Parts: sequence; C-alpha cells; structure tokens
Amino acid sequence: MNHSNDKLTNAKPNKKKKHNKKKAEQTNQPPQNTHRAQPLYLSTALPSRIMAESQRNEPGISERRGIRWLPDEPKLEESTSTLVLTGSRGHFVDIRIFCNPRESLPNEGGPSSLLDWGIAGKSTSTVIDGPSLDHPSNPPPPTDGSSRSVCHTTFSHWIDSRTDTPGPDQGDMYPQPNNTTLELGAMYNPLTNSEQAYEELWVDYSASAIQDTRWSVVIDLDDPDHNAKGRVVRVGEHCQGILKVGEHVTVERWRFEVSGKESKGDWKRLARLGDLFLPVSLAFTPEQVIEGNVLTYGDYTWVVKEVYSW
Repeated sequence: MNHSNDKLTNAKPNKKKKHNKKKAEQTNQPPQNTHRAQPLYLSTALPSRIMAESQRNEPGISERRGIRWLPDEPKLEESTSTLVLTGSRGHFVDIRIFCNPRESLPNEGGPSSLLDWGIAGKSTSTVIDGPSLDHPSNPPPPTDGSSRSVCHTTFSHWIDSRTDTPGPDQGDMYPQPNNTTLELGAMYNPLTNSEQAYEELWVDYSASAIQDTRWSVVIDLDDPDHNAKGRVVRVGEHCQGILKVGEHVTVERWRFEVSGKESKGDWKRLARLGDLFLPVSLAFTPEQVIEGNVLTYGDYTWVVKEVYSW
C-alpha cells in the first residue's frame, strides 16, 4: 500500500443511543444517496491545534497498477480499481474495488462482494540505510560498499473492511521510472490466511487545482456506542469515504470533472458500495469548514480533522 507523500520520509456490542425529542428533531437522517445534503448541526468550535507546517507533507494521490504475492505469482497483475488518498498529516483512505476494465465501477450500492478492501488509517515513513525487510525481491547492495537509502513506511489500519483486528502492513519504497514506485512489503493475504511477502507497483499523481486552489480535507467519525468509524478524505480533484458500522461497510469514490467551454465542473460519483450515508459534500466546500468543526448527521457526529490548501 503506497502513499505518494510517503516516498521519503476492537469493537464493543452495539448500544442504542438515547436522544431527547428536541435532539431527535435536529438529527433526522438525510437521504442516503443525496450528496448535496448539508449537516444539520455545524459547531462554531475553535480550530483544533494545528500542526506546524514543517510537519506536513504534500497530500498524495496513488493508483495501484499491479500486485503479486511471493513466491506464488510470477508477475504483477491488477484485478481491482485501487486508489489511495492521503492528507498532509498521513491520514488516508484506500479503496480497492474488483472491476472489469471494460465496465464502469459499481455505483448503486452493490453487490458488496465487489469490495476487495476498504481501509482508513495513518501512514508513517522513515528513511533507513538499506532494506528493512527480509524480502525475496530486495535489490542487491551497492558494489562499492556504500549504503542504499530506503523509505520504509508503516500503515496503521484504523478502519479495515475485512477485520476489526488488522495485522501489520509495512513496506519499503523504491522509486521507478515513469513516476512509479515499487513497494516491497509483507501483509496479511486472505487467500492463504497468513502474512506473506508482496510486490505492488504504484503510480503517483499531483493534485489538480479547482478554482486556483488545491485542497486536502479529512473528516472523521469515531462512535464506540454505535460501533461506528468513518473517514472522508479529499485531495485535489479526488474524494473517497468509508464508513463501517458493525459489520456493515459503505465506500464511495468521487472526482471533480470539468465540462463545457467555460471549464466549469462538478463532483461526480464514480463508485458506491453499501447503503450508509457519507458526508462527502463537506469536503467539496472546504471554505465553509475549519479544523475542529463538529458535524452531526442522523445518529453520527463527524469531526473535521484537516483543512489544508497549497
């Protein structure tokens, strides 16, 4: 699992939440598929403590081009549409959907079996001297006796569509020609039910400006009473969200598309699996929110974790 800005550097039983009558009136659930729905409550809280700009990385957009498990598979192949969006502080949403290259992605909620993997978490990277893993594809050491600097990245899974107890996920990143990155790592393979070495090839994109500004937005939900976690991440012209409530998972993918001679555009949903509501529209209008805002939709309260422009 690669994030382009990282190149260098479990659950309680559901409980019914009680609301008084007035509160219930304020938090009626919005239509499930209405992406323009606005929050029924927007706090005027002061922004949360903002990390120093020197501690931010440029937000990243990464698309996977292939994966192979070692030593079983002879070559890199791709059976999914996999996109990772990473905010400036390393918070990401990684959505992997099984697809046919000749067909559109599922966009009406199902079938859920088409979701290969949905993940939200945080990536952390360090530069080390030489490979960190005993990986069969590690390159040979330099012949002159010098060390080879490698970027090692660890991906913590805060939300995982497959499990509530995710295992380790880490890899070493090797830049390749044509703006691609080869990731050599080890993670859980559901086909073998074990941790296994893998190779993944990623291509990294720079975010596009919309109305002369590139935005990164992160919005989180953490509700133990409802056994619910969610995250929406926008980077430039791309936006993805994931919400997991118990065993029910919903994911969405959006992109801003320009049309017409006047170069005007709008957000278009490209994929949706599941039937829960995701507040993606808040990420479309970052000028209207600040870090620390609290946003209530139905029974769930979301918090704006990042609003960043560059």
